[in-house]
Amino acid sequence: MRVIRCEGLTKRYGSTVAVDGLDLAVDAGQVFGFLGPNGSGKTTTMRMLLGLIAPTAGRAWVNERRLPDPDGLSRVGAMIEEPAFYPWMTGRRNLKVLALHGPPPARPDAVGAALERVGLSAVAGRKVKAYSQGMRQRLGLAAALLRDPALLVLDEPTNGMDPAGIREFRALLRALADDGMTVFVSSHLLAEVEQVCDRVAVMNRGRLVEQGRVAGLAAARQRVRVVLDAADRDAARGLLAGRPVRTDGPRTLLVEGADGREINAILGRAGVWARQIRVEHPGLEEAFLRLTVTEEETDATAPR
Repeated sequence: MRVIRCEGLTKRYGSTVAVDGLDLAVDAGQVFGFLGPNGSGKTTTMRMLLGLIAPTAGRAWVNERRLPDPDGLSRVGAMIEEPAFYPWMTGRRNLKVLALHGPPPARPDAVGAALERVGLSAVAGRKVKAYSQGMRQRLGLAAALLRDPALLVLDEPTNGMDPAGIREFRALLRALADDGMTVFVSSHLLAEVEQVCDRVAVMNRGRLVEQGRVAGLAAARQRVRVVLDAADRDAARGLLAGRPVRTDGPRTLLVEGADGREINAILGRAGVWARQIRVEHPGLEEAFLRLTVTEEETDATAPR
């Protein structure tokens, strides 16, 4: 089942194109990471999928209903950016007020169950103004879970959480997906995305630049790290001319997409012996930077 499907989804603000012809598919029961630098169109896309803003062009389906069909949206829970609550009310009271709006929760104990699920039962009687930022984020997640949604949409949900809270949150998202819920989440914490997400899509400047399984995207390009004596570095670089090679300090070369044995043979035949040759799989963070950082930006930030 496709829980989210977009075809040519586009949003323009005057001459500015925030989202440009997005084609996207998200299957049920996944934790799906939606990545991109600030201004890449992630939040705009999420707002369109939630019916908060209308697209300029294109089509989208949520829970197999074409937007803006309310039946599809009624089975969506969401937390976009920082959640807002009545600060003078307790966490439990805030959720009870929210439960009065829209379709009724599926079960009478929905508020207590949501608080228990996000680990806030012990502080549910405190006023929200006394909550930390991380606690407010958890309360926002509890609000999104009130109606047992089929799709959970989260925009930067771990803002303000400490490392222990982030770890617990990661386990919770995984448990929700294992129970059949689809989680569509944006985050700048790429290490967390790599650990919890099944698939990811990467946006840059309003366009989708890559999508696929996390493991495949992270390992798509291996590289070879060659550590030499400083006096041999330039000679080794000359021997590897024509390959995607760059320096990484006075003694190290990085050769993208290479085979370690082949690099060792090329250098050895010329009498240049490396102190270390190691094959590396850079992971999701470097894949993300490769997809979203332009050559001009790289040149501008490179040390002179």
